[in-house]
Amino acid sequence: MMNQIILASHGGLAAGARDTLEMIIGDVSRVHVISLKRDDKDQIDERTIALIDSFDASDKVYILTDMMGSSVNNSMVSVLSKRASVSVIAGMNFPLILEIALSSDPLPQSRLDEIIAQSRAGIQDVAALLAQKAQEDEEDDL
Repeated sequence: MMNQIILASHGGLAAGARDTLEMIIGDVSRVHVISLKRDDKDQIDERTIALIDSFDASDKVYILTDMMGSSVNNSMVSVLSKRASVSVIAGMNFPLILEIALSSDPLPQSRLDEIIAQSRAGIQDVAALLAQKAQEDEEDDL
C-alpha cells in the first residue's frame, strides 16, 4: 500500500507543480497530472478514474485540485463518490503537495488536517511582514 497523488488543474498548473516537485525530491513516479485545457472536450473524471484503476487496489489516492468550486474540482468530487480510496483536497499549493509527496504511507486524518493548516499558514504577505518587523524593531529602539 502506498500513496498516489493526482494533481488536477486548469491549464498547466498541475504539470508545473509536478516539475517543481521533481526538482526538489527527485522521483515523482507516484505523482500524476490531470489537466483541463481550454478546448478540452474530454471528461476529466473519466480520465481520472482510468488512472486510479491503473493503481494497486490497496493504494491511497490524494487528488489535489487547483480551486474549490471549479469545474476541475467538481469533476474530482464525482470521482470521490465512485472510489472509496480517494481524498480530494481543494486549493493546492506547493507546501501541501510537498508534504503529501514526502509521505509514503496513508496519512491519518489528523495529520492531513495538520498539513492543510500548515499549507494555509504558509501563505503570507511578505511586504506586510517586513513592515511589521520594521515597526517592532523601531519600537524596541525607543
